[in-house]
Amino acid sequence: MHYGSDIAARVSKSGKSKQANVNCSRKNHYLAWCNSVGARSAGADPKDIQARNFLLACYAVSLVRGETILSRRLRHATLKGYLKMACTCHTDQGLPSPRTAPTDFVKIVLDAVQKYEKVPNRKEMIHDQMYHHMLRLYKKYVQTDPDSLITSLCEWMFLGRYVGFRREEWCNEKSHEYTRIDDPLWDGPDARSIILEDFTFYDANQAPVRLSAQPWDIPLHDLPPNIAFVELCIRKQKNNDNYQKLIYGRCKKTPLLCPVRAAFRIYCRGRRLGAPTTYPAAIYWDSSNDCHSLITSRQVNTFLRQSAASTFGLNPDGAEVKKWSTHSIRVTAANLLHRAKFSDSYIKNRLRWRSDAFLMYLRNTFYTASDHSKALDLDVTPDLPNDTRPLEDHERVVSLAA
Repeated sequence: MHYGSDIAARVSKSGKSKQANVNCSRKNHYLAWCNSVGARSAGADPKDIQARNFLLACYAVSLVRGETILSRRLRHATLKGYLKMACTCHTDQGLPSPRTAPTDFVKIVLDAVQKYEKVPNRKEMIHDQMYHHMLRLYKKYVQTDPDSLITSLCEWMFLGRYVGFRREEWCNEKSHEYTRIDDPLWDGPDARSIILEDFTFYDANQAPVRLSAQPWDIPLHDLPPNIAFVELCIRKQKNNDNYQKLIYGRCKKTPLLCPVRAAFRIYCRGRRLGAPTTYPAAIYWDSSNDCHSLITSRQVNTFLRQSAASTFGLNPDGAEVKKWSTHSIRVTAANLLHRAKFSDSYIKNRLRWRSDAFLMYLRNTFYTASDHSKALDLDVTPDLPNDTRPLEDHERVVSLAA
């Protein structure tokens, strides 16, 4: 008999049934996540409510990372809905809700998300997952099209992780006309952005490496072994602390992200494409016009937003992706140093701030939430597998600053 099919179809379309299905899916998602990390959803000991709370907080972090039913990032309200259904997996068994634990680690996560969403005009950092996406693109194009826009943009993003560029310090607004320093007393090259002369390379003994005989017409994929450092001169800064020089060392652990390698390839590209040494270094080969062109801020914004959309499953035309822009590079550099536990004074000096305004860029991440949780955790952590580090490797950046 098929008489019931029409009733079932009608019920499934009702709002109540739809929400019930959503709730059921969220419960199943939580149970599947617990199974994936080798943990029981309600814990072995009903009295161990603190451990169950910590486990639920770990689940919350996984949701913020985008490990959801549709693999999309959640807003605060939706995140609460997921966690509410996760709690019912406990209460349905006659156990108290894990949210009633003495220390509510879940609240730390929820407050962080809520506070982050309230930050006006905030810009997202370039998350690790986005860099993985860029690395995949880079490996695809670096050998076949070493001077393409994508290849060049990736190398500037890799260098930007360390330098924390301001927009005007490296890219331009027009593709064939660079922004000039508007100062009648300025003495020196007038390009507002970094030029080829601003790069100096050194060996391990800190002696300058001469590059005058470099075969620029042959794209190099590896950094020459005799180059260990690069000195970058920021000739013009927003705070007028001009001609500041910073040195960056070679990174062997992740060579493709090495700032020295990125700087070397950027320098080589400029020489190879025939740009004068006083010309902006952020250029690429524009095959459609058969000439080199300047990288524009619009191209940078588009690249970052497409990377975010591809990485997090966002609508490429939606408002969410507009949180990434050229300014994200500076936000990223500040957060990476903060995440590595460098002092505020180090971040301030290394990224060239005169005031403490840089603190607004420290969107205190879930890495900070992890430290907070560990500090309060004591001996109540659940018995999870050794390789489970739920609060260590997420990518969502939020603010927990006091």
